[in-house]
Amino acid sequence: MMSAIDPDCGVNAIVNYTLADNFGRPQFSIKPDSGELCISSSLDHETYSEFEFPVIATDRGGLSTTAMVKIQLLDINDNVPAFTVKDYKVSLKEGRISSTEPIVSVSATDADSGKFGTVTYRIVNGNDNDIFRIDRSTGEILVTKPSLVQAKSKFDLEISATDGGGMSAPEGATVHVTVMPAGIGSALFDKPRYNFRVREDVRIGTVVGSLKAAAVNRGKFAFFEYVHVRKDNKKNQLLTHRLECSSVKDKQS
Repeated sequence: MMSAIDPDCGVNAIVNYTLADNFGRPQFSIKPDSGELCISSSLDHETYSEFEFPVIATDRGGLSTTAMVKIQLLDINDNVPAFTVKDYKVSLKEGRISSTEPIVSVSATDADSGKFGTVTYRIVNGNDNDIFRIDRSTGEILVTKPSLVQAKSKFDLEISATDGGGMSAPEGATVHVTVMPAGIGSALFDKPRYNFRVREDVRIGTVVGSLKAAAVNRGKFAFFEYVHVRKDNKKNQLLTHRLECSSVKDKQS
């Protein structure tokens, strides 16, 4: 509650309270007669964690004074963690599995701040014989027992994410691990980098250029696919060897 004292007598001692006209936050209001500051709409720490605004006290004679009010919101645990990617695919090669290098790193975010926004990870299913372990803070997954990881083995590790307030992600993530025989190699591109030029007025669907890769294996392992690996958490896209324009951008933008 705000309070101002006017030494005048009679009606000139009556004080009214108002918020400054330039205070554009609808979350607060003030009772003109009592100076009680009230919450008038919902508050969200993730949107605004602090408010600062002037309150004006005016007497019946038109004289006024101003006081600054600062309000800090305390965060509560009102958000749950969410995985940025729900499915991870990992291929390991038998005999070349390290126990010190992570095979993949999972990630979940929480919109809260402080301890409520801190996420910890656990493997909750699929980790028979404790072959894998996860760093609870970073989400990095490592192989703890490489000798138990054999060719043609397949593991589906279910991962949970929990914030500092004990709230868990409603949907977990799954890491699909496949172990390939030691003699199986990856397809190889004929170049480490491809550069193409394209006009800014090109039509969508126009072929920009061709990529070429060759398999180093035989039989069923000689087949491979071209995949556009996205960095925006959207689903990867299968391609042909021809790279096509999927959107048009202005050179000036």
